[in-house]
Amino acid sequence: MWKILLAGKMQVFRADGEGTPPLPRKARALIAYLCLAPGNRASRIALATLLWDKTDERARRNLRHVLFDIDRIDGLGDLIRSDQQDIWLNDTAYWIDVLEEPDQYTQPLLDDLDGVSEGFHRWLRDERKQFEDRARQALYDRVVQLGNEEASPDRRAAAAHKLLNFDATHEDGLCALMKALADEGRYIQALREYQRFRSELWDAFEVRPSRQTVAIYEAIRLVSSRNPAKPTRPARAEVIALNSEDGPANRGSAPAIAVLPFNNLLGDPRHNGLVDSLAHDLSGLLSRLPGFFVTSHLTARTFRNQDDRLPQDIGDLLDVRYILSGALRVDGSRLYLNAELADTIKGIVLWSTGIEEAFSNFIDVPRRLAGEVVKQASPKLRMAELNRIRGKHPEQLNAYDHFLQAQENMYHFSPAVFARAEGHFDAALARDPNFAAVLAARAHWHLLRIGQGWSRDAGRDQMLADQFAKRALESDQYEPMAHAIQGHIASYLHHDFETALDFFAAALNLDPNTAHAWMWSAATSVWAGDGGAAVEKVTRAASLSPYDPLMYFSNAVAGMAYLADSQYERAVESAYLALRESRNYAAAHRLLVIALVLAGRPDDARSAAHRLLLVEPGVTVERFRLRFPGRDDHHTRLYCEALREAGIPRA
Repeated sequence: MWKILLAGKMQVFRADGEGTPPLPRKARALIAYLCLAPGNRASRIALATLLWDKTDERARRNLRHVLFDIDRIDGLGDLIRSDQQDIWLNDTAYWIDVLEEPDQYTQPLLDDLDGVSEGFHRWLRDERKQFEDRARQALYDRVVQLGNEEASPDRRAAAAHKLLNFDATHEDGLCALMKALADEGRYIQALREYQRFRSELWDAFEVRPSRQTVAIYEAIRLVSSRNPAKPTRPARAEVIALNSEDGPANRGSAPAIAVLPFNNLLGDPRHNGLVDSLAHDLSGLLSRLPGFFVTSHLTARTFRNQDDRLPQDIGDLLDVRYILSGALRVDGSRLYLNAELADTIKGIVLWSTGIEEAFSNFIDVPRRLAGEVVKQASPKLRMAELNRIRGKHPEQLNAYDHFLQAQENMYHFSPAVFARAEGHFDAALARDPNFAAVLAARAHWHLLRIGQGWSRDAGRDQMLADQFAKRALESDQYEPMAHAIQGHIASYLHHDFETALDFFAAALNLDPNTAHAWMWSAATSVWAGDGGAAVEKVTRAASLSPYDPLMYFSNAVAGMAYLADSQYERAVESAYLALRESRNYAAAHRLLVIALVLAGRPDDARSAAHRLLLVEPGVTVERFRLRFPGRDDHHTRLYCEALREAGIPRA
């Protein structure tokens, strides 16, 4: 029995899970075509025409060579049957993933077989559309079914997330997701999902959500304003940018941003407080972005209503590289905000937006608008900094430039791109050996390499993680991340949870808004078996850094927390969220398999296990047990049994 996977990259496995040696593209294309052909059968002439766009003797000879290549693989020849006219699959020798329930597969069909031939391209295009239509309909049918059954909100949310992972512009799926989240009282998450969908829809089709969808959004937002979450403001939102002489000359400063007072077009001077609150909230949220300094908004207030000044002038006076400015006005019950982000060195606008919304009072307007502006602007800030670095000659890059590029590579879950971060860390530390933030991030990089299964020598990576973390703390005892990474290492590598919690407490004492400290502390609570504490901490971390490039990691830790707290459907939802951000994050695939088993969804779990084996081919239950920091806990035994039930090999 052969297992043939056509969703995503085509793979052929023996029944025992062992993969075949690499097959030529034409051989894979032939097998793929037979898998989906009516009756799993095709004429030799049709196959030659499909694969070589010809019917001559050379094409038929090439077809014979492909059959010979397949037959050379031990046992694989039993999969193919042929005579003088036709070629077909042995109907007792295969299992094909996409012929099972289509809602189990959310990756493109035959993702690695583009360009085989013109004829194959046309066939594959049509097959993909049919497959996507079937999968989309099956996923949506599941959402509708759970709605009709009045299933629990977490199960409905997980199904809707799965649909949106497959089709990010499925409007009915979004509506179902927002309603499910609202039913749980998770209003802010529902509003964020709407904003994500709105951006996806505009990028894909340049259209806006329908009136019905907007109405659901407005209703949830109104309920949210009546039941506001406790605000989480940073302890010190007004961080003054460092002058270059305050640090090593070869380090370079993190870029500084100033939020100028928004112009009051509301028609009433009494509303100056509203625009001041907006500037305050914007400064607070921007100060949470890693790698940026925000000037005091009290200092920036001196530039109220000075539209005649050029961005370069304001940048020189405030010593900032970027300024965020805009205006507010009201028309009846609708509020209009215009905002723009400018580069004061180049004197150009990097990004601008217009936001329109209905409101019933001004109480929560500043915080809500600030969140939307920062959500849209933060990727532009990071991209502007990366473009600035790429415009330099290598010898011009300072320590901070290399640090920023190293972080960018860390967030990319391609092994090759991830590995390039090491060179940038080395270059940053060569220019400034005592740059504590770089040392802490370098230690984290080694831990990520171990956790993702990319380390060729886990013992060496553990040793280096320890060394860089200790150097970070020795270089700057007032750097919160230096304490936080020490805690993460104590917990993840050494399973010393008490020491880890002491380090996290030290980090949060220096800065209560260090999102990584809260997140790693949540992971420690998971490994210590305290699911309730883990959920509280991960919720705090998410509120502090909702637009972090490492959101896939945050969602994976959230899923672990819900697992430890026996909230299995919420764990499934978090796993899908993590995979939406990074489809190759092995920890999220492992989380999804475990959560689906414990949620009582064995068929879904087995499909997820197939994907896990593709992302992490060497994964076994025993390797997971040895790597999992809480391996002596009863939760670990439960998770190992779940992996085994889903089909992950024991050893």
